[in-house]
Order: sequence, then C-alpha cells, then structure tokens
Amino acid sequence: MAELPERERLTMFREMIGRGVANMEIVPLSAECSAELELRMLPGASVMWGGYTPHRFEKSRDLSRSDDDCVLGWSNTPTSFSQLGRQITVGAGPALMISSADKARVESLSPLQKMVTVKIPRAALKPQVKRLEDSFLQPIPAETDALRLLKTYLAAVRADHAAAGLNLQRAMVLHICDLVALALGATRDGMELASGRGLRAARLDSMKRHVLTHLGDASLSVRDVARVQGVSPRYVQQLFESEGGTFSSFLLQARLTLVHRRLADPGSLSLPIGAIAADCGFGDLSYFNQCFPRRYGETPSDVRSRARRRSE
Repeated sequence: MAELPERERLTMFREMIGRGVANMEIVPLSAECSAELELRMLPGASVMWGGYTPHRFEKSRDLSRSDDDCVLGWSNTPTSFSQLGRQITVGAGPALMISSADKARVESLSPLQKMVTVKIPRAALKPQVKRLEDSFLQPIPAETDALRLLKTYLAAVRADHAAAGLNLQRAMVLHICDLVALALGATRDGMELASGRGLRAARLDSMKRHVLTHLGDASLSVRDVARVQGVSPRYVQQLFESEGGTFSSFLLQARLTLVHRRLADPGSLSLPIGAIAADCGFGDLSYFNQCFPRRYGETPSDVRSRARRRSE
C-alpha cells in the first residue's frame, strides 16, 4: 500500500486486510500506524506474512459476512487473544488457533516484526482433528515437530506459489491442512492420512532445503540429514525414492547445477574451475570431470569459454 497517499492507507488496510481477509475490525493502538503484509491466496486456504505497528483486531458476530474458518498464527512478540470466554497471552514462537465464527479480540502492544497466519475452512480440519473446538486458544509449543515442519513448508509455499499451477496449489493446501491437524492433535485416521501425505511432503521439502544450503560441505551425507530431521537414514532414502530418485542423485544434480551456474557467471571468470567445483562440494575432481559432461553434454571449460566470450 506504499503507493497510496498516506491519508488513505489506514482505510485501505482496514478494508482490504481487516474486512476483506480477516473479517475483523482493525483499530490502531499507537500514533504511528504502518503495516507491511504479504498474502497468498490458495484454493481452500490463505497464508499471510508480515508485521505492523500495535493494532487491535476485533470480530463481532454482526460483521457483514459469515466466516467459519480457523486461523492459526504465530509471531515473534507477545500477543493477547480473547475468545469463547477465555483470554491468553502467547509469546514468541508458539502458535495459537482461533475461530473466525466467534467473537474475538487479538491485540499486540509492541510492533510485530514478524508474524504468520494461516486461514483454513473448519470443514477441512474437523474430520482430521480430535475435538477441534477444544483446540481454540490452546498454545502449540514451538518445538512441536509438525509445527516446525509447517513453518518450513510455508516458506516453500511463499517462494513457489507464483510458479505453482492449480493442481500443485491444491496439493499445497492438503499438505498445510495435514500439518495443522498433526500440530493440533490428529485423529487416528487423520494421523495416518497426514503421515502419508502432508508430513512426508513437508519432510522431503525440508530435507531438500537442508541439502541445498549445505552443498559446499563435501562430507554431507544421508546420515547428516537424518540426524537433523530426527529420523533414520533409511527413511530419508525412502522419501527421495518416492519421487523416483535417490538422495545421492539429488545431491549430485544440485551440485552440478550450482557449478554450472557459477561457471556461466562472468563474475567468476577469475576463479579456477577446480576451486569452484571444490567450493560446491566436489572433493574428487576426477569424479566431477566425469559427471559434468554426462549432465550437460559439454565440459566445464566449454561453459567457461562461452561465459568469457559473452563478457568481452
């Protein structure tokens, strides 16, 4: 909303985010009023990231439209919640869910530098969660495995949403619902369904991201990833095999892709090819020199020469 005149921003914030998304009234609690929010609308869910100066979000039953969604959220500063005759203040890290169908008040007295909310229809969660209504205003500890995976998975949704087709977006929503259900306390059937669908997808995504951020570690192994995830090495292998590949093949392709990108970068022309390969995790240069042409149909020197000609 930064492109709007300053005098119009609060009105648009109230209309677009307050009434349009949250279906709640927004009241500023400080002289300074600002917000920076990012919204992803998915088929059957929405996710919002951002921060804002102190505000109160308030919902009464007489708002313009009915809303039977559930909203799960967390932030990095204490936030007060009031609903269903209960009041609780949650600090940084834990998550908490409220009902969009009931009167509620959400209030923060300090700027929210980071917050995330996930909005899901109650009908999508109810079959999977034990006594869903008992989950409202019950904090979910930050160290809960399903919540940790949900946070990581939502980062992937944020990054990949724009390029995702409708079918993939629908799969994302199913995975989000599965992880929320597991974090809240899934039924036996819900746990079985989520474990074979959303939990597996989120774990695999988390494993891949760990690999991609540690490509330069030549000793990176399936055991390292298993230890970080708290699972067995065999389970890691099974998740990669479920996509028709292996952990080793994913790691190799990721490293080759990184080397190719750096060789094609004119800014890396002064670096020896062997140094780039080693920096990307290839401890054995002879193995690298065998794999690169098989993957790209040309040698590392060919890629480097083309980059040099483009820079001249």
